Amino acid sequence: MTLQGKIHNGRVVFDNPVNLPEGTPVTVSVEPETIAISDRLTTEQIRQRKAMFDEITALPMEGPGGFSGADHDKVLYGKPQ
Repeated sequence: MTLQGKIHNGRVVFDNPVNLPEGTPVTVSVEPETIAISDRLTTEQIRQRKAMFDEITALPMEGPGGFSGADHDKVLYGKPQ
């Protein structure tokens, strides 16, 4: 059985009346917040983030001189011995 409700004054209040016997064991799971990021950001903030991601996306996958991600261990740890 799944029941819906909300917390009110620190207690679970079900959306519809429920007749459970006193002492009935229950499990409460909290649903994740579902507010979209667009509901929390202004239009200007959304525009700035989109511009930032567009700029990052436009960067080359390899740097000048041919360095690639495959070379990262050599750069970090030196040549293998």
